[in-house]
Amino acid sequence: MPGSLHHLHHLIARYGYAVVALFVGAEGVGLPLPGETALLTAAALAARGHLSIVGVIVAASIGVVIGGSLGYWIGQTAGQVVVVRYGKWIGVTPARLEQTQQFFARYGARAVLVGRFVPIVRILASIVAGISNMPFARFSIYNAIAGVVWSVIFGLLGFEFGHNLPVLEDRLGEIGIAAAIVVGVAAAGFLIWRHFRKEKPTPAGSR
Repeated sequence: MPGSLHHLHHLIARYGYAVVALFVGAEGVGLPLPGETALLTAAALAARGHLSIVGVIVAASIGVVIGGSLGYWIGQTAGQVVVVRYGKWIGVTPARLEQTQQFFARYGARAVLVGRFVPIVRILASIVAGISNMPFARFSIYNAIAGVVWSVIFGLLGFEFGHNLPVLEDRLGEIGIAAAIVVGVAAAGFLIWRHFRKEKPTPAGSR
């Protein structure tokens, strides 16, 4: 087990769910902490009986909601200029910010949902949502859904395959992309279904 992973394992074994929520939440404000790895490590410990997998998933979901809300607030109150100027101290580079903004331009509000499974976008999505003045209520809904879905998927992965975390971590990129595609297709299907349901004519006899 690599040194950094061993240290994270020790922190979670000692402080439990709080570390999961903290690391996952930190990503929401642009801090490049290993939130995904913390979730997987905690889930692996749950598989060994040290934690509850339900508790791990709930802690990660709470971290997403709180961290995302703080990131949104930073983006909306500080604005892009301040974020670019001081973001370098926490890993928010202009290039990463531009990539995330392009992702938002392409997917709109769904970027909050799909972006949870894309590493760079996951760290900056909340900040960009605030910068772009996305309605907070709409952001909160997408962010909460994304947090729960992401926490369940990666929590169960860690629970089932956490006996070899380094190998699992090597495959996270592929898993994340696949999950993002599935979530994106599901979201698009739901929006299309809702659109046609609204457009469906009301039978004359039903009035």
